Amino acid sequence: MTNRFEIRKLTEIALLIAIAFVLDLIASIIPSPFLYGGSISLAMLPIFVIGLRFDWKVGVLSGLALGFLSTLNNPYIIHPIQYLLDYPIAYGVVGLSGVFKDQTNRLGRFLAGIVLGSFLRYLAHGFSGIIFFSEYALMEGKDPWVYSFILYNLPYMAASMAFCLIVGSILWQRKLFQKNLH
Repeated sequence: MTNRFEIRKLTEIALLIAIAFVLDLIASIIPSPFLYGGSISLAMLPIFVIGLRFDWKVGVLSGLALGFLSTLNNPYIIHPIQYLLDYPIAYGVVGLSGVFKDQTNRLGRFLAGIVLGSFLRYLAHGFSGIIFFSEYALMEGKDPWVYSFILYNLPYMAASMAFCLIVGSILWQRKLFQKNLH
């Protein structure tokens, strides 16, 4: 019986990562509505679900996998550390939503996981911007911290988080994430 459970668990995780990859691909095709760039995406939502259904370790590993896969969609890589911050680390920390795993019987805890994961991803992108993209801010006469954290990353990350909160709440109310795997 344990093998059947593990196969089902691995299949569910793989399908959720695949869904996240497709959602990321769709977001990379749609032109950015924001002045400085970034896209609104639901790609984080399946990683939130993995973290909250299994645990934060599985969530982080799944996020790392999505981060590596997302470089196939529309990579912008100028340095190995920047790559790690903007792709595997940024999506990996989304899986830390799983710290709320044992409390996911309440919608508030589920939404708190989404906020936590989104905020940590925002920080990863923000620090990447400070370290590796400050010349863009300086070309526009802006402070690199303001440019990275407020002008570039905040609009699309806040919109993506809000989108995940709304869709996640709807799916939660339909009890999609509360099914037992046993």
